[in-house]
Amino acid sequence: MIGDSTDAVYGVMDVYPRTDFPDIRKKCTLQSNAGTILIIPREGGSLVRFYIELGHGTVAKDVKREDLHEAARRIFQPYKLEIAETFWWSAYSIGQRLADHFSKDNRVFLTGDSCHTHSPKAGQGMNTSLQDGHNIGWKLGAILKGQAGPDLLKTYVVERQKVAADLIDFDRSFAKLFSMQNHVTPQHFAEQFIKSGRFTAGLTKTYDDSALTSRRASTQSLASNLIVGARFPSTQVVRFCDARAMQLAKALSADGRWRIVIFIGDIRESVPANRLAKVRRIPFAGPHLKLMTLAWRLSLFGEGPDPDFHAFGQ
Repeated sequence: MIGDSTDAVYGVMDVYPRTDFPDIRKKCTLQSNAGTILIIPREGGSLVRFYIELGHGTVAKDVKREDLHEAARRIFQPYKLEIAETFWWSAYSIGQRLADHFSKDNRVFLTGDSCHTHSPKAGQGMNTSLQDGHNIGWKLGAILKGQAGPDLLKTYVVERQKVAADLIDFDRSFAKLFSMQNHVTPQHFAEQFIKSGRFTAGLTKTYDDSALTSRRASTQSLASNLIVGARFPSTQVVRFCDARAMQLAKALSADGRWRIVIFIGDIRESVPANRLAKVRRIPFAGPHLKLMTLAWRLSLFGEGPDPDFHAFGQ
């Protein structure tokens, strides 16, 4: 793997804290002369994760649990911090590395931490690895079903190697936010943290042209907020048959099928309704096609073979 390591050492621990710090159940950071700590509330309402920047010259393998407790207490001052229990802890030095090859002869493929390593603070590792696995998984499924040829696997390298390179660059800049040597404004930190969330969700990535993606042959102006090559954005919709609110992404199950989402407008009006009627007469609209329409009020209407997916709307 190609990359480097830094002298920066961080401690991480999942703890049950007792403290008078008012924002202990909010995602935030504390910066003081004693160091920097990132606070991430965990599940259950009591567990909290701390990422703690340790002093220059610290050796990760020499760090003890009590060292992390004491560092956290110093950073929290003048607030009090008492740790009732430590569920898990570790210490690590930051290194960013990228595999120079993601595949061998289109038969062996690397995914996840086997092809990109970085700091764990922003939750990028697991999320990016899951996205790697999903990308290669659905393509292998399509090939095994006879829906595509083996050349489809080449798009995995085209798409995910660029994402991994962007991840390493992002991790370098994100790690600097927590360094005691880099004092940033609260506004800048908040902007970068929001960006990290979008990066983790895959909303900042755009795939280059390949056998699956063609920005050159697309008319981006027809849907300016749906970037060609980027992840399809989700929004809350209400299912018409039972008035149940859900995210649009939840309605599009990852089961290997392709979806065609048509932005037709308000189908109560004659022009959009006639357009929809024309789409229904297209020859490929057979029993295996789930036809859906996203209306102007972010309402979703449709019909399909699934008994619980007859119509969506608001």
